[in-house]
Amino acid sequence: MSVRIRILGTAGPMNRIFKDSSGKSRSFSDVMYEFYSRDARAFIAGQIKHLLDNPPESFHALPKLLQEKAQGLLILELVAKFCESAEDLAALSTAFATELYMDALTPEDVWKRLLEYEPGDIVNFYKHINTRKPEYFANLYGYPPLHLQQSDVSAFLLRSCRQLAACLGQIATEYLALRDLHNSSKHGMRAFFGHMTDERTGKEVIADVYVDRAANVKAAEFPPEVVNNLYDMCIRIESLIGGMLHWHRLRLRIHSTGTHKFVSPVFGQSADARRGIDTTFFPRLFDLKKELVAKGKRIVLKSKEISKLPPGHVIAIDVDAEEILPFHAADLRDVIWRAARSRPGARLVLWRNTIDGKVGPY
Repeated sequence: MSVRIRILGTAGPMNRIFKDSSGKSRSFSDVMYEFYSRDARAFIAGQIKHLLDNPPESFHALPKLLQEKAQGLLILELVAKFCESAEDLAALSTAFATELYMDALTPEDVWKRLLEYEPGDIVNFYKHINTRKPEYFANLYGYPPLHLQQSDVSAFLLRSCRQLAACLGQIATEYLALRDLHNSSKHGMRAFFGHMTDERTGKEVIADVYVDRAANVKAAEFPPEVVNNLYDMCIRIESLIGGMLHWHRLRLRIHSTGTHKFVSPVFGQSADARRGIDTTFFPRLFDLKKELVAKGKRIVLKSKEISKLPPGHVIAIDVDAEEILPFHAADLRDVIWRAARSRPGARLVLWRNTIDGKVGPY
């Protein structure tokens, strides 16, 4: 007799994690900072890597073709863990950006933003990552605004942001290259396994052959150094997510306590002997929003298109790119969703064209 899996409408004792004393959903930050399983995919990637490096005894008894297929399948699973980890990183980054608008979105809306992202959101995040400036990466990781810090702290964090940019740029390159192979296993199992001769070394290497979205047959070579790099990037993403959770949580704690002195690790390797910051300045959210609104106003005043907006419509401004996004709507949430999806992780300011024709911050 088969036993069916039961999906329960309650988490029992774990409800305290996800709901407050009145039964309402707790905020994204309340849950994610403390309970997020950032090591889950890296752990599985480690087990796959161990099997590839130390195949079990039963593996050697297989015919050569089955050995190649087994290796190809394991590498495909490692590709999947990397792509899933990269998608986690991008999804969390856009969810952090969305949480800046908690005055307009409920906790449930923020969870939906994390749970209902579309593949295009992830592609947009990585597609434009190499065009972003240091302030973008500071905001993404949770650092305080660079220009508000003392010169030595600002320089220290600036170096970290440049290393963040380089790391995310590498992740972006590999993700955009491998996502079609990853999708070929998720949708219709369009992947096949064998080996090819590496033209550079003349050695045989494992290859995963797949049919892409345009029905083209392609192959991805996986010599040992590529496999090692895939695993290393899974570990790197785990570290990135951990750092983001740490700094964003620290930001909230500083806002609630008013403390400005602390010791906290920064991302990357630095020429500095120290690996942490002991004094910094996080502006209050109100002050930070005021500064962003002021920057948004300067961008708006330069534009000649604002006067053509219908009364009551809202626009979104990417303050880092100094650009007004090419859409508007009367519904605030519609603009937020579209802006967050077209510019994931960007610092956005929302403005509404009021009935009297004056454009002002929402």
